[in-house]
Amino acid sequence: MDRVLKQLAGKYKYAVAVALLGVCLMVLPRSGTKQAADTPDTRGTVQSEMETTLAAFDGVGRLRLMLTGDAAAQRWTGAVIVCEGGESAAVRLKLTQAVRALTGLSADRIAVIKGRP
Repeated sequence: MDRVLKQLAGKYKYAVAVALLGVCLMVLPRSGTKQAADTPDTRGTVQSEMETTLAAFDGVGRLRLMLTGDAAAQRWTGAVIVCEGGESAAVRLKLTQAVRALTGLSADRIAVIKGRP
């Protein structure tokens, strides 16, 4: 019996090693590589920082930003900006370009609207 086990262990040693490595990798904790859209707290912080930055642009006036995200995919899905200077094409362009740079969203997922934030 002992000889049979040794033969099997020798024959399948690589398969057993790979299986053990797989189990070890499943047990290890995953590293924290989550994006900004991951949690509501993070989303709120990023949104607040972006509002402050965007409101500093010339011609924008008061501003309100809403970001939406897909927590499962950990990515931003859209942005709406309501600002006093939203009637200006130059302001809309600057805000759209900035939000694109900060979130990776395409321009068709960013709306800039004139209004009272």
